[in-house]
Amino acid sequence: MTRLRLLGVGLLLVAGCQTGSNNNSAQTPPPDSADIAEAPMPTIKADTYIAAGDLAASRGQYPRAAAQYEQAAKANPADAATIKKLALVYVKANQMPAALDTWKRYLTASKNSDDAFGSLGYAYELAGKPAEAEATYKLGIEAHPDGALTHVNYGLMLVRRNKVDEAVKTMATVLQPPEVNYNIAGVYAQLGRPDLAQFYYKRALECDPGFVPARQKLSMLDSDR
Repeated sequence: MTRLRLLGVGLLLVAGCQTGSNNNSAQTPPPDSADIAEAPMPTIKADTYIAAGDLAASRGQYPRAAAQYEQAAKANPADAATIKKLALVYVKANQMPAALDTWKRYLTASKNSDDAFGSLGYAYELAGKPAEAEATYKLGIEAHPDGALTHVNYGLMLVRRNKVDEAVKTMATVLQPPEVNYNIAGVYAQLGRPDLAQFYYKRALECDPGFVPARQKLSMLDSDR
């Protein structure tokens, strides 16, 4: 278990004493001593906050993790990896306004990466803002014509909106045919449509009979019937 280690500040307190003389003046403190009010505050490195945030996140303590990652981000505002961790725990804590703001920060910190566009678009979906999600995905695709995450997330959104032909075209830019059908099947499985999920898992196997993930999912659906 990771512990926060604070650097202690030692204070040397020197008391005057009398040894029978009449000199009542206080002994002059050495130059390296410090007043309590002037003592420097301990410095905590960003890595320490990140480690504490990782530990809290692993325990499902998402608000606590967010607080630690925020401190790390303050210490190093340009660290895109930390901002991404922060955005993810806000999503898991269902704090969507904070999550959206943080994904926008990640977009800037990552210099408008495909990962940031794809993540921000999905966050808009989770927040119930499909128009903003679609606009973000389209901006990401324009910026990254071969960007995997943005194409796939947008394709999955299109499947959820029953625009399967558009979804196939979008995902085929970055995925192979069996992978496209596998992802479509996964959406229908989540939507409680085992008939359509089974259909697309079979299509994935028609494209590639050796595509093991599709065969495994199809077997699971068959066993549930």
